[in-house]
Amino acid sequence: MEKIIQTANIVRFANFQVDLDAGELRKNGLKLKFSGQPFEVLAILLEQPGTIVTREQLQKRLWPDSFVDFDHNLNSAINRIREAMGDSAENPQFIETLPRRGYRFIAPVTKPDTADCDAIKVIEPPRSFGSQLAVRNWFLLAALAMALILSAGWWFWHDSRHRITSVAVLPLANLSHDPEQDYFADGVTDELITRLANITGLKVTSRTSVMRFKGTKKSLPEIARELGVDGIVEGTVERAGNRVRISAQLIDASDDTHLWADTYERDLQDILALQADVALAISHHVSVAVSSAQEKQIGSAQTVNPRAYELYLKGRHFYWSGEFRQAQENFEGAVKADPHYARAYAGLVDAYWFEGKSAEGKAALQQALQLEPNLADAHASLGWSKLVDDVDWTEAEREFKFAIDHNPNSEQAHLWYGCELVWEGRFTEGLAQMRTAAELAPTTSSINAFYGMGLYQSRHYDEAIRQLKAAIELDPSVPAAYFWLGTAYATTGNYDEAIENLQKAGELGKDRPNSAGGFRGRLAFAYAVAGRRKEAEDILTEFQKRPTPPSVLIALVYTGLGNKDQALFWLNKAAERKSSLIQLRVDPQWDLLRSDPRFQEIVRRMNFPN
Repeated sequence: MEKIIQTANIVRFANFQVDLDAGELRKNGLKLKFSGQPFEVLAILLEQPGTIVTREQLQKRLWPDSFVDFDHNLNSAINRIREAMGDSAENPQFIETLPRRGYRFIAPVTKPDTADCDAIKVIEPPRSFGSQLAVRNWFLLAALAMALILSAGWWFWHDSRHRITSVAVLPLANLSHDPEQDYFADGVTDELITRLANITGLKVTSRTSVMRFKGTKKSLPEIARELGVDGIVEGTVERAGNRVRISAQLIDASDDTHLWADTYERDLQDILALQADVALAISHHVSVAVSSAQEKQIGSAQTVNPRAYELYLKGRHFYWSGEFRQAQENFEGAVKADPHYARAYAGLVDAYWFEGKSAEGKAALQQALQLEPNLADAHASLGWSKLVDDVDWTEAEREFKFAIDHNPNSEQAHLWYGCELVWEGRFTEGLAQMRTAAELAPTTSSINAFYGMGLYQSRHYDEAIRQLKAAIELDPSVPAAYFWLGTAYATTGNYDEAIENLQKAGELGKDRPNSAGGFRGRLAFAYAVAGRRKEAEDILTEFQKRPTPPSVLIALVYTGLGNKDQALFWLNKAAERKSSLIQLRVDPQWDLLRSDPRFQEIVRRMNFPN
């Protein structure tokens, strides 16, 4: 039979009713076995739905005595609430966990108007069988169906509000109270980015772009606007001995709504599995379909030698800091600790390349690919080697495409593939790849600078200059942006600006042996076309006195000085090593020679793809 209860203190959400006066939780009118501390916790959360209730607030109200096992009791109460309502921590419909902070009731709530007395029907177990039971059951089923329809409608609306198709993983905070462990937190951040980047259709901001927000005071909506993303992942890493704990949460940056949060803990040797668990959980809360193959790739993990992993993370830390010698030493230590650790070899490839050790880099690259044949970063590095060392356009393109297929969010693969396409003269395709790289790393100056290079070599001079100025604003310490800006100014006749920017590039890049000569060569060209022959000839003499004269740079200076015969003589010498001329087909500064048949013959010998 039905019993009418008159009360003004009923709270409703979904198909549940909470009678705060009677201390009862009902589902579709049926009273559930639910009372005590779990009910008290639920009541407190319902006082301010949508607002964070901290663990400290709950402790003061419910467990004020210090001798009470607060953590155990609170966790038990939350678990009991979720069990009663069919909720879960991984995919919360009602109660959201905010790691180390507290909880929040996230479902829409209807509260009573205190001026009126609210009536609610409570369905008690029937006393007899027959027609009354059939009618009562029919009404019960109808009510249940209506509740399910309303609930499904609400969840459809709720999900459509939070459409996450792009995310940025902010640097995870180091809770180990040891500044020396910062590299560890940064490494875990990097790994989460790498795993999420395997999701086709999900735009994941690059590591270099998010690291500039480490320790920032900016709000999440501000950061999201700068990075152009829908969602933000933030959290903490805590390491104690050989135990690691990661707490993370996914936030809709448009309205600062928490969509998911959880905490995971494992031994250090299982750190890859721990990172896989976090990445998989995040992948289930974005608005992009994740295939079973992608889930397998994101969730793939193996045990790792803790010492090797630690040295690998230190190597990455030094690499991103520009300290390539220290990076090399740590990667080599990681390989020594675990000769089967593919990523350590991949790290060595990058470190060797910046140290000018091409042969060592190729050997490390082959080792990485033997251990992990589908490692996207290794294939991107192999593509770059095929391009700049072997001038094998076909194989380079194949490797870049493979890398992008296996990691569509690799800004490095998109950038290098874009370079190849532009240098072939496939400007539309190349600029599209470079633009993608810049979108994946919107706050990374070097990548935006190379996009400016592509615009310059495609002869979009005004757009190139704007792009390169923007790259300098992002980071005034990156020499590549000044280098290409000065080069663009020299080509367009703005000689004072050209010389000023090329001098600045030279100052910033003087400690970079792979780049310093190129900076001086472009500066000498700018001096030459500006009519400052003495400065240009001084640099020319400097080049010619070197044990191994840089033929292509000498040819460039003679081009600026208007001496075609000497320019073509040195260009012929440079053609003996094709890799020094991979930009010959498109670089506007060679336009002074381009109509000469001797120049056209050199271009033909380069075997550029049609």
